[in-house]
Formats: sequence, C-alpha cells, structure tokens
Amino acid sequence: MKVLHLINTLAVGGAELHLLTLCRHLQRHGLEIVVACLREQVKDSRSLRADFETEHIRVVNLRADSRYDCNFLSRFTRLLKQEHPAIVHTHLPRADLAGGLGHLLHPSIPWISSVHDIHSKSWAGRWTLPLLNVVWRQADAVIAISHAVKDWLVQERRVPSDKVAVIHYGLETQRFAQANMNGRKHGAPAGRAVIGTIGRLEPRKGQAGLIQAMPAVLHKVPNASLLIAGHDPWGYGQTLQALITELGLGERVQLVGFQDDVPAFLSGVDMFAFASRAEGFGQVLLEAMAAGRPVVASKLAPHTEIVVDGETGLLVQVDNPSAFAAGISWLLLHPEEAQRMGRRGQDRVYHYFSAERMAAETLVLYRTLIGEHSIQAPVT
Repeated sequence: MKVLHLINTLAVGGAELHLLTLCRHLQRHGLEIVVACLREQVKDSRSLRADFETEHIRVVNLRADSRYDCNFLSRFTRLLKQEHPAIVHTHLPRADLAGGLGHLLHPSIPWISSVHDIHSKSWAGRWTLPLLNVVWRQADAVIAISHAVKDWLVQERRVPSDKVAVIHYGLETQRFAQANMNGRKHGAPAGRAVIGTIGRLEPRKGQAGLIQAMPAVLHKVPNASLLIAGHDPWGYGQTLQALITELGLGERVQLVGFQDDVPAFLSGVDMFAFASRAEGFGQVLLEAMAAGRPVVASKLAPHTEIVVDGETGLLVQVDNPSAFAAGISWLLLHPEEAQRMGRRGQDRVYHYFSAERMAAETLVLYRTLIGEHSIQAPVT
C-alpha cells in the first residue's frame, strides 16, 4: 500500500514531528510512504528532510514558499498522477486545500485529513475557515488529534461526527526514557531547581504568564530558574526579554532558543510547565511525561486528555500566573511526590500514547477506507 502524505512544511514542529514518527512506524507495517511538503523551512527552525530520508522515505518539495502561491495545487495534482497512491493523507490547512482539489479530480483515491489544532480567532488564516468547512466535509475521513478537536470540528465546523476519528499523537517513548537524566544543560547553574517549558514563542503559548509567575515562585523557592525553549518566527522573544528585564529576572529566566534535542533539554530540568492558552493537543506534555518529569499545565480540554490532575501532574487555571506559581512551587517543595507524579506520568504515556498504538489505529482507518472504496467501485 502506498500512502502519499502532504504537509505545509517540513520544519521542526508538533505536526511535522508527529508525521515523521507516524511514517516511520507505518513503514514497519510494510507501507510505502511518500511525503510531499509545500515548503521545507521556516525561520529559526530546521528542515526534517534528512530525518525522513534517513528512514528511506522519499520527500517531494512542491516549492510553495509563499502562502499566496497557489501553483502548488497544480503540482500536487500532477504528483497524484505520477505516484498513484492508495491513500492521500493531508496535514494542516493549506495541505488540506490541496487534498480537497486532488479528491475532486481523483475521487477514487481515499483522502484523509488530519486536523492538528483548534483554529481560534487569533489564527492568521481564520478567513479560510468557511472554505475549510467545505473541504473537511468532503474528506473520506478526518483524524482529530484530540476529543477537543473533534468537538470543535463537529459543533463549530459542522463536520459529520461519524466522519471524524480521534487518534491521539504517539511517542517513541524509548527516546525519552534513554535520555541522560543527570547533569545541567543550557547554562542553568548547579544547585538550581530548574523549570522548563517548550513552545514556539508567541502569546498563545503563555510564556509571559510563566515569567510573571516567577517572582512568587522565587519567594517560596529562592533557588528556582526557568528555561524557555522554542523558536521565534515572529520576534516575540523581544517582548518576553523586555518582561524578564522589567521584573528583574535576568539571572533566573533564560530564553534558550530552538532545541533540536528535546530529550536532552528535558534531562536538564526538574519539572515542566506549559501555560498555553489554546492547543489542539499538547505533544510537549507527552514528551515531558515520557521523560519522567512532573508537569503543571493549563486546564484546557486537550490537556485533560493527557494529564490526570493530581496523579501525573497538576492542571491549573488558564492564563493565571498566580495559579501557575502555586502549582510550580508545590512540586518543587514536595520532590518525593513530584517524582511519583513523574513516574505515573511516564507509565501513562507508555500505556496510552505510544507510536505503535498511533500507527496501528491509523492503519486500521486506511484499510477501512480502501475497503469501502473497493465496494463502491463500479464493476467493469
């Protein structure tokens, strides 16, 4: 079975890393995988082309570097004719638009769209939502990465519920379990209680709230430090740095930039905080839990599918620095319970969020759709 995946970029990010993991494990089931992207790179990140090619996965760049370039649509339809895939699987909105056109021209090829986010009012491409509503309804199936995403698709975008399957992200858990859990990295001095967070630098990810929480944390835990990791495509890091300076936290809060080796970053922190205001899922929470780190996270619908409050971490009020300060301080002041939460979180990821489970569920969906199309095909 040949599967053609199409995604917006190959730059390191949640959806892109998910696709790499999914493709690697689908290949182990004997599938032939081709990955097409609209562009490879974004600012302050790196392309995953070499990672795919190391796995012997062919990559095709459709060279749509500008978001206003529509020529990729014709390039994609030509690619469909050349490859003759058994399944087309698209990821992220621009790729979904191409998938919709391809399905219109080649209705005999089953098409699946994976929706990786809840596109809020702050999303730059929100003007395309009316069109995407139509596109998603035309797909043979839609994969939602969380029940929260499915609820949004069904209730607000009016996608039929029976067309939407929830398949959570999965991790290659051994990568995180094998990470060196000793030593300090990224310049955090020895003897510090280190809080880590990872995410693209933007207001939605809530890094400003974590910075605002730090004075209260330091009042209770004077040796605490915060490391903020993530690439900065829009220059929001300048705003965060100004806030750090304003609060006099220059020695206690560091912007450490894009991290290519997430397990190594997590090995250098004592706990993980994630203050995002909106998410489709929250893969970094899985990664932190897989590394055995206790977490404090915003109490959002997708996060409640990952973190069991009080057992594998703490869920606190969204956009509330005081609540984050209380949760972070409690974990740092109760290290034995924090370690137990970390172990329970690790077990939860291994049992419910493995890459093997994700690939197996996706393969079942592929086979179901191919069977349905075979039944519907006219007899010649």
